[in-house]
Amino acid sequence: MNRLFVTVVLYEKKWQEVLAAPLLENAIYNKKIQLLIYDNSKKKQEDDFFCHSEVTYVHDKTNSGLAEAYNKGFSLAKEDDLLLLLDQDTVFTEAYLELLLNQPLDATIGAIVPLVFSQGKQISPVMSDRYINRKLVYPGVGRKTVRLMAINSGTALSIKALRKINGFNRNFPLDFLDHWLFYRLYQEEYAILVTEEIIEHDLSVMHYQSMTKERYDQILKSETYFYREYDKDKQKDHQKQLFFRTINQLLSVKKRPFYRRTWAEYRSFRKGQS
Repeated sequence: MNRLFVTVVLYEKKWQEVLAAPLLENAIYNKKIQLLIYDNSKKKQEDDFFCHSEVTYVHDKTNSGLAEAYNKGFSLAKEDDLLLLLDQDTVFTEAYLELLLNQPLDATIGAIVPLVFSQGKQISPVMSDRYINRKLVYPGVGRKTVRLMAINSGTALSIKALRKINGFNRNFPLDFLDHWLFYRLYQEEYAILVTEEIIEHDLSVMHYQSMTKERYDQILKSETYFYREYDKDKQKDHQKQLFFRTINQLLSVKKRPFYRRTWAEYRSFRKGQS
């Protein structure tokens, strides 16, 4: 059986409201996993479950983001085989847990990922050998050596692979950390095991209707940083995407508050390429 360490990141949500909490608690009581609950909420939580010897609860009122939380999990999981990343809006399944515990591993596998759906549509994994936009292309199931990207939540990473890439890049505290992660795994020639297991993830928090300008600014900055510093071959595609996104936002009542910021990012990005 694989040694599995799970890291769950919370933000302004009680542990008992987390969708995966019942399954993870059962796994702890049955001695199947170790667990880090990293809480980015303003107020610290109290729960009897946090006192279990195989559970670590960390409260980070500064809201350092995902990279900090994942690196904490990585530091605690040094003797384990896999580090599973989860957030509070993911519906985890018993079938996927058992697969992670029993899947034969070899040194070439960098990560194991499920098929992730949101509102009936697959959102992960997707092919990333081309620029990722609304026209998603899926890699299919099986052991993959092609370039792909999967969202953080639901991804189980080889501890050995994480050592190879020196953990999680703190220059991506929240957004585009998953893009960077799978970019680096591909660079190091790790294979990705795409399973048949399906999990559900709520992406509603990323909709324009619920997004603040400050949050959108964070996303844009991380997006630009990724293409400027890492996936440089796609810089022209990204520049084009920013231009057409600006037009789309300008023509949409719901998205219009964001178009000036996107246009500014487009001009800045284009200037940096000249």
